[in-house]
Order: sequence, then C-alpha cells, then structure tokens
Amino acid sequence: MKKIIILLALTSSLFALSQKNYTKISSSKTSTERVGVSENFIKEYYKKCENKDYSQFSNFILDKRLERKLFGEYEKKCEEVNLSGKIISMKFNSAYIKDYTKNSDPIELIIFDADFENSKDLKYINVWIYRDQNVINGILISKEKPFVKPKN
Repeated sequence: MKKIIILLALTSSLFALSQKNYTKISSSKTSTERVGVSENFIKEYYKKCENKDYSQFSNFILDKRLERKLFGEYEKKCEEVNLSGKIISMKFNSAYIKDYTKNSDPIELIIFDADFENSKDLKYINVWIYRDQNVINGILISKEKPFVKPKN
C-alpha cells in the first residue's frame, strides 16, 4: 500500500510539472521588435477585417499553417472579430516563451491588454510569434491569458 501511495505521488507530481507550457520573459529581456511586430499585425488584422479586405498580409510573414487556417475562413473570422468592435485601447501586458520550443525554434506568446468597443468580456489580444524572422504563428482574442494554444 505504501508503494502505491509513493508511486501515485510521484506520478501526480510529474504530471503537474508537465502542465507548465510557458515561461514568462522578464521585461528587460522582452524583444521590443517582436512586441512592435505583434502590435502592428493586430492593428492591420483589425483594419483589414473592418474594411472587409480579405487579401494576403504583405507586411508580415505568416506561418503556413496560420495562412491555411486564416484564409480558409477569413470572412467568418473577420465577422467574429468585428462583433467585438474596434479596439479602444491596447497596451503590452507580458511575453512568454513556449517551453518545448526553447531549444529548437522558439515561439513567444505576446499578450496585450485590450479594451473593445462592443465587448467588456474580452480582455486580451494574444499573438504567437517565432523568434526567427518574426513569423506570426497565431492570434487569439480572449477573456483570460491563454497558456495552451487553441485548436480552432
């Protein structure tokens, strides 16, 4: 019985530690370039949706998976974005690095606090961006900070 309890404790502690997907990047080590690219991407994304411009992004490098996902349903995604209304204010909140990518092709999660014209529930705009060449990997508008990337 004692062995089962010890085994259970070890397994649960390993499971708990494996759930940590991101490590916060200190303010002094946050890349202002990636924050700027992320902020500009968000502004252009919202502007394109507002103007019903479903063309490719010419000023940003998008991950091929994001391109397929985004442009497959761009009009629908823009309708969802437009429901929240215009961004009233946007301010950098924090940056995180995806742990399992640290030693290969690092992905950072850049989080902005945001106030929206038509939604009081949504609080954050999140952008995933590769460190190499600032390739945009994803964007999400959310109520909470996302520490697991959504599947949709």
